[in-house]
Order: sequence, then C-alpha cells, then structure tokens
Amino acid sequence: MHKKWLITFLTIASLGLLLPALIILVVDPFFHYHKPLSSFPYVVDDQVDMNPGLARHMDYDSVLLGSSMTVNFNTDWFQEEMGLTTQKLSYNGAFPKDQANIMEILFAAKKTGVKQVFLGIDELNYSADIETTKFPITKYLYDKNPFNDVQYLWNKTVLLDYVLRPLADPKDKTEWNKIYPMWWQDEHYQKALVLMYYEPAEIAETTPEIEPFLQAIEANLEANILPYVEAHPETTFTCFYPPYSILYWNDVTRRKELDCVIAKYDYMTRRLLEYDNVEVYFFQNQENIICNLNNYADYTHFHPRICQEMVQSFANGTHKVTLENLQEELDTLYNLAKEYDYDAIFEDWYSN
Repeated sequence: MHKKWLITFLTIASLGLLLPALIILVVDPFFHYHKPLSSFPYVVDDQVDMNPGLARHMDYDSVLLGSSMTVNFNTDWFQEEMGLTTQKLSYNGAFPKDQANIMEILFAAKKTGVKQVFLGIDELNYSADIETTKFPITKYLYDKNPFNDVQYLWNKTVLLDYVLRPLADPKDKTEWNKIYPMWWQDEHYQKALVLMYYEPAEIAETTPEIEPFLQAIEANLEANILPYVEAHPETTFTCFYPPYSILYWNDVTRRKELDCVIAKYDYMTRRLLEYDNVEVYFFQNQENIICNLNNYADYTHFHPRICQEMVQSFANGTHKVTLENLQEELDTLYNLAKEYDYDAIFEDWYSN
C-alpha cells in the first residue's frame, strides 16, 4: 500500500516538474530551440533574451542591428525596396559589445551567409568599454551549454508571461515585421511635446580632449566590429548614422563637444571605408529632417516614416558617404550645428 502510494506520488511529482518544461520546450517563447510556431500568439518584447533565438532560428538573409534608433523600422520595407528578408535584432542603448555578441551568433547560425548587415551607429556609445554591454546578458540564452538551460525550461516568468498570458489574452501578440516598436503613436511626434520634456545640457567651461575618444572608438572597432567585417567579405555591412534632432546638436554645442564629435565621425567613417564590403550612410546633417521637430517624439527618436526614407536611401544610394565627399558632409553638419539659431526654437515655443 505504501509502495503504491509512493509510486503514485513520485509519478505526479515528476509530471508536475516535467509539464512546465515540456510546455516551454514546445512553445519556446524565446526561440531558444526552434523557430516560432505559426499558430502561437508570441509577444516579442525582450531584446536581450530573445535576440539570440531570433538570430539562430528565423529565416532571413539580412539583419538590422543597432540601438533604439533602429526599432521603428518595419522590416517589410527592406523586402519592398531591396528584395531582402531582414531580421531586426535591436538592443536599446546598444554598445559595440552588444553588436559583437549578436553577430557572433548570427554568423555561426547562417552557414550559407548573410547578404547584408544594416548597422546603426551611435557615436556616443562607441566610447564604452569594449567588454561592456548595455544590459547584463542572460548567459544560458547566449552560450552553447545545454545544461544551464534548466534556468529557461523551469522559469516561472517565462511560463506565466510568455506562454500562459498570451494564450489567455492574445491581443498583444507581436507583428513579426514590427518587433520591439516604440510605444509612441503618431500624435506623440510633435514639436510641442519634444520641447515640453527637453532640458538643455549645462554649458561647459572647457573643451574636451579628442584623443581619448578616438582611442576608445579604435578599440571598439578593433574588438567588436571589424573582426566580423574582415571574416565575412561576402557580406555587405551598411553602416549608418541616424538623424538626431537639432536639439541634440544644441546639447553638443553647449558642452563644447562639436569639434570632438565631428572628429569622431571622421575617424570612424574613414576606418570603416577601408573595407570594400562596407558602405556608410550619413543622415545627421539632413536639415529637412533634423530641424523639423515634428519628426520626433523626443530629442533623438524619430518617426517611422524617417526610417522608411532611410531604407529608400539604402536602396538608391542617396546620402551615401565616400572618402571623396566625407569632408563636405561633415562640414555641412558642422556649419549647421554651429550656426543654427537655437534660441529661435525656444522663443517660438514660449510665444505659443
């Protein structure tokens, strides 16, 4: 009698332990083992934990990498304009090490190669330590050790928030061409709201030295970006500088960093263009975009229509930088940022 009871108890306990793991294994909400099930309403909202699985198992021939400056891209635009099946793998606030981590995974997964890598570059983040990620990574989702997967298979948060909750209420399921979107709606992109929440930087008394920044950029390029460029000559790396608003350049000038930032763009671009499989697009000096604050939800983040225009540029080559026109592009930005009447922005705001 006791033996039968013990066997029954152990059987029930084993099922109780195995069932959650089996459910997570089958649904696989972080795509750790397989591509998404066509019938499940996945919620894709965790860049750090989901990007490795997306990189390993989704069907794509190109990728979009970068910070929050890349999340408003609709990947259908790449298909429409360039015939590319593009996977978005953004990291908010991405440091170069974040890009290296995901490139290591995606190039290992795509044995047949990747046609194009679209890499959004925020020059400010290229001064980070070469081993630092913006947020701590979940190692068991990035490494190849199957034994630490127990942290995924028996994970209450994964089970409740990414399996059971979507099943109970699928209204928040993700559109695959728009993963990781900003919460802002069209009405949030307007000058009044941008200025309402904008606080100008403090005016600096001294100009920063340029050399330490250039050394940091060199270190990050050498450690986290260029090894993948060199190892994959079959892949075109389309690097681009997103268009921050004119308020960003107000901050740069107030901090007396304009010469420094221009020098960083110059150095980084020249290093990238040393490689035949790299092309660079420069959107920072597009006055019609950056000076129209109705294109922005805050002082840096721009409307999806600007993202679509950038994809069109990648397709037709407009705003492409070469060694021949680089100085002209940088001069345009320098003169715009230095001579712009920033006071007029606020005078107009206060008068209304």
